[in-house]
Amino acid sequence: MSKFSDKEIQGQVQALIDKTNGLKDYGIKAQVQNGEVHLMGLVDTLHERRQLHELISRVPGIKTIENGVSISTDGQINDGEVTAEVYEELENNDVNLKHIGAEAHGGTIYLRGRAESTEEIQNALEAATRARGVRDVINQVTVREEDELSLKDLFHSQVNNDRENPDAKDGLY
Repeated sequence: MSKFSDKEIQGQVQALIDKTNGLKDYGIKAQVQNGEVHLMGLVDTLHERRQLHELISRVPGIKTIENGVSISTDGQINDGEVTAEVYEELENNDVNLKHIGAEAHGGTIYLRGRAESTEEIQNALEAATRARGVRDVINQVTVREEDELSLKDLFHSQVNNDRENPDAKDGLY
């Protein structure tokens, strides 16, 4: 048996929600039964839903969390608009759009491409969760191998550019 009562846990959880910027304005409610927290309400983004779960998981005495919080946007948002929102977030978070792209299908974002590092992938995943209308993010990005040629290197390996000068602006002498 937990040393915390359901009422104490519920009070701590609700107080945490109600004082956290970015979550307090949503009117999220928590109920606790036998140490199991049930969260209810609406948020705008997957990032906020995940942030809520992470925040609540720090409260002592909780056995499990049932995150029943839904993601909802104001009005209809189609896959094209969701994709555009994701690209905006990727760009705002310094993700190289030449490495990682995104496509939405039914609110699920598919990230695709070849990244320079796992950090770049994590950055893209985090950025995608911040976009309106995203309900889930599927990572299909792989890390570029050290010996893998870039497009420029691949081009130069297949084309005879004897006259090319790497220091010249137009590539020619």
